[in-house]
Amino acid sequence: MRAHEGKEAVSALTRLRVGYPRPVLERGRMGTEPENRRSPALASLSVGELLALSRGILAELRDRGVIRSGNAPAGDYAELLVQRATAGELAPNSQRSWDVLTPEGERLQVKARVVTSPTRTGERQLSVFRSWDFDALVVVLFDDQFRVWRATHLPVALLEAQSRFIEHVRGYRVMATDTLLGQGEDWTERLQAATS
Repeated sequence: MRAHEGKEAVSALTRLRVGYPRPVLERGRMGTEPENRRSPALASLSVGELLALSRGILAELRDRGVIRSGNAPAGDYAELLVQRATAGELAPNSQRSWDVLTPEGERLQVKARVVTSPTRTGERQLSVFRSWDFDALVVVLFDDQFRVWRATHLPVALLEAQSRFIEHVRGYRVMATDTLLGQGEDWTERLQAATS
């Protein structure tokens, strides 16, 4: 991070007093109310200040080893949690088919989504699969505070059967519906434990 970006981010951070309520997690269901998503302190910042704060936060998360790129942090954070939960190894960034290699040799692809409304189907669409060259998928669904809301381990054969080829993206689309996730092994508690 450049020095001026850090100063802008610190300046924005010092003005923040984010104290809004956290979403409620009950029996595997997430309940959020609209006022939970908006902080008056954040609302007072300019667009430039918000972008500087975002870049500063991403740089700090990268320095701490939580994320590996400057992209949206959900995917990198999910990979880190799966790596911790399995005591596995993160794949090099150049590896396209899988993200974590477990000590048992299982190649895991990791897909993550931030879900603010469990009934909004678009929030359950996973990024496109262009290869089935992995052993299993771990789907990680975060709430809007980046807490693990649901995590499921699914065999690749099940995904292939549930996927739909989309010509214009030249890949396969899978929706992380409750029905699909219910067919896998629940890893929610395992990944929640890896956050501490």
